[in-house]
Amino acid sequence: MEENFQLKESNCDIDSIKDSIIQKKRVPVDLQVNLLNALQVIYASNQLLNSINDSISTKYDSNNKEHEDKLLQLWSKLIPNKPLQSRITKQWVEIGFQGNDPATDFRGMGIQGLNDLLFFAEHYPAHARSILEHANDPLQWYPFAIVGINITKFNYQLVESKKLQLYLFEYGTDERAFQEFYCYLFYKFDQFWMFTVMEFESNKAIFDANTR
Repeated sequence: MEENFQLKESNCDIDSIKDSIIQKKRVPVDLQVNLLNALQVIYASNQLLNSINDSISTKYDSNNKEHEDKLLQLWSKLIPNKPLQSRITKQWVEIGFQGNDPATDFRGMGIQGLNDLLFFAEHYPAHARSILEHANDPLQWYPFAIVGINITKFNYQLVESKKLQLYLFEYGTDERAFQEFYCYLFYKFDQFWMFTVMEFESNKAIFDANTR
């Protein structure tokens, strides 16, 4: 449908698209306002997707002061009472990066991966630190930052596949709404992970008792 392609353009005329659809589909007058609202949400979600794509395409640059500042802020928000010994350090593993330099871990999701992690740590510090504690528990361990980057990818795919349209319609189609849903996904992942670990341990204990 031609209108679908037009809605992906940053300079599209939504009113003209609405009029075209009304004419083609003979949309009743009482539904035309709803049609316009739906078209506006579709357009805005397309622009959001374009913006996220730009951030994903922006590689983390260790020579970019803004990028470096964000990375250091992430550490200070998550572990405020423990300063970094240096920029390149094994300490980064404590918040779930894979090695001494987190820059290499952002390759898949670009600067968006860092932006989302920092948003979570800044806007929901208590939840973020609590989840980090779960992630660093010897029994429940998982790499906090790497999981966060993968949640960025999953959240992006939800927007790309239009599966978040109802959410965006209700809560907005800006990056803030995208990142709020990211935080929700991270929280739900942590709950799911803890449940599956506890279930495994419970079943393992029963198995061990029955096989001795």
